[in-house]
Amino acid sequence: MWLSTISVLCCTPTKERQPKKEPSPEVNERGYIVKVGDQSPDFSLEFPDGSTTSFEQLKGNVIMLQFTASWCSVCREEMPHIEKEIWRPYKRAGLKLIGIDRDEAADIVTRFGKQMKISYPLSLDIGAEVFHQFAAEGTGVTRNIIINPEGKIVFLTRLYDPKEFKEMIRVIHSQLEGKNTLEVKGLGNKISALQSSLGSETYSSAVTYDKKRLLMKLKNKLRKLNQLQSYLNRNKPD
Repeated sequence: MWLSTISVLCCTPTKERQPKKEPSPEVNERGYIVKVGDQSPDFSLEFPDGSTTSFEQLKGNVIMLQFTASWCSVCREEMPHIEKEIWRPYKRAGLKLIGIDRDEAADIVTRFGKQMKISYPLSLDIGAEVFHQFAAEGTGVTRNIIINPEGKIVFLTRLYDPKEFKEMIRVIHSQLEGKNTLEVKGLGNKISALQSSLGSETYSSAVTYDKKRLLMKLKNKLRKLNQLQSYLNRNKPD
């Protein structure tokens, strides 16, 4: 009887012995497995020319990921608007916009970009691996994802809806303004500290020269940031 009991105990699976199932990602009504406020998944991208980039390299900028494909009619409708209304106005403001072509070969992707007459880069997504870090299996393309400099998702679109598209432009503009404002403030603080240092302490001529050169560089950078701020102020979306 004791042997029988031991045998039953040994063969009975316990919670500790059962393999843990990974929870399935929650899919919203638009097919996303991410939501606004989430940290962006880590991703890597390769371009038709063999060059690469990644989330880690892009982080710190305002990022727009545009999921597309040559066979997608709605993507073809949306892409000229992205080129004209987003890429051309905001590339000089530092927007990192990358089209991500779903599961097509490099020659097709290159030809697709030329057909659409876009100047922003198109990357490859063989096997839709990057796509499925953001959207569920079996869901469609024509999606845009806006990621802020801290790496958090701040806007998601699905298909091409002019009203939603305009709201996305406002979000991009606001994020770029916020990033520029923080950089102006940080640079202004550095300049003030350096000016104070030069005025209150005695340095050798070599050290003083180096500090003055650095001050000139910082002031030049600040001037460019202020010019960019003026540009953004003049080009606020409706």
